[in-house]
Amino acid sequence: MKIQRSEDDLSSKLQEDGVNQSADNLSDEGQLEKSTLHYTWFVRTFGPMKKGSLRQSVIALMCAAMGSGMLSFPSNPVQSGLINCILLMVICALLSRFSMQILMKCAFKYDQHSYAELVKFALGPSMQKFYSVDVICYTFGAIVCYQILFIQLVWQVLIKFNFDESYKDQVRYIGGSIFMIINFPVSMMKDLYSLRYFTHLQILIIAYILVTIVIYFLINVSNDFDSNKIVYFDFNIQLTSTFAATFFGYICHQLIFPIRSELKRSTLKRMSKIFNRAIFSEAIIYLTLMIFGYLSFFENTEKIIIDNYDDIPFTLAKALFAFIMFFAVPINLNPSRLTVLQLIDKEKSWKAYVISTVVLQYTTGVIAMIYPNVKAIFGLLGGIFGMIMVIVLPCTLYITLELKEGKKWSDSNIIVTLLIGIVAGISGFTGAIVSQIYS
Repeated sequence: MKIQRSEDDLSSKLQEDGVNQSADNLSDEGQLEKSTLHYTWFVRTFGPMKKGSLRQSVIALMCAAMGSGMLSFPSNPVQSGLINCILLMVICALLSRFSMQILMKCAFKYDQHSYAELVKFALGPSMQKFYSVDVICYTFGAIVCYQILFIQLVWQVLIKFNFDESYKDQVRYIGGSIFMIINFPVSMMKDLYSLRYFTHLQILIIAYILVTIVIYFLINVSNDFDSNKIVYFDFNIQLTSTFAATFFGYICHQLIFPIRSELKRSTLKRMSKIFNRAIFSEAIIYLTLMIFGYLSFFENTEKIIIDNYDDIPFTLAKALFAFIMFFAVPINLNPSRLTVLQLIDKEKSWKAYVISTVVLQYTTGVIAMIYPNVKAIFGLLGGIFGMIMVIVLPCTLYITLELKEGKKWSDSNIIVTLLIGIVAGISGFTGAIVSQIYS
């Protein structure tokens, strides 16, 4: 089996370049290290991004995590309280950062170059297949979310142009069908190199939405702000579903191994810099979006925040985000399809390629039409499939490898890792179930 190659394929679709590190990057290490000493902070921060640079790696990692899920964050305080949601945002960031560290620590220590490879090395071929199935389920659910959001955003744009609201259901079904037909040829493409600039566009559109939401608050809300409407704490069972949905926003671990392969002078220290900057940046963006979005509408905050706005700037934001969702489907379908073909050992079969594309494209589309509850799916993805990928498997393989090295169960690192895995895992799984009931 060659399951690990699907991670490389995913990287090539989400990053500007592929994941091939040239030999001269290693041979010129001393020269590169020396030359960087003469660069000013401005040049290092705002100069052109090069293949394998820290900045390119940080942006690629952020783009893998940020997307449709972040638009649901402002509605979380409605059900769980603002302070609770801020704390959960920080906890999820720390959990994501923790699992990245133990994955990379094991990868460098045992010279493993993909997540699937590491799982097979630590836990055996059966668990490697389990990991691959988990990745397929996660990307499958993500594709469903993208199609739901695409139709919802298109509907919001049509409403702005006085489209009859009684046709909402018809637009969902007819629009969803048209989306699948138009999107299918793009999904059939094996080489999506032409979409390499998608990550840069995604960052720009997210920045536009964030700035627009903040400006809206400062202009329209701040003067008549009523702090009595704020719910600071709300301890109920839905807190677990909020945790699961929030955790979804920090899942990008399927990309850290390809980033490591591409990174110039790849070391654990440099990877840690990438993780710190990416997670910190994501947390700041998420917190800003959640706080300003929630404080603009309080209990009237919609499940997807931009549904609350109908001004021209937000109509443009909806159209731009729908554009992101359209291309997010083939970008995520490609590695999912590759993993499926590897599991059934049909990588070179054109017939299997076409069938798997049809099944993935149209089953996700049908689900998106008949179950358009995007927040419930966010909870399912973050609480089960994402939790397995980010917490359960990393903690399990870390403990297994430590025990093989002769460590005892009483070792403090093993105890802490075990506790984190158990508590986070149970909370996530519970949240996934609760999200299906209350969302």
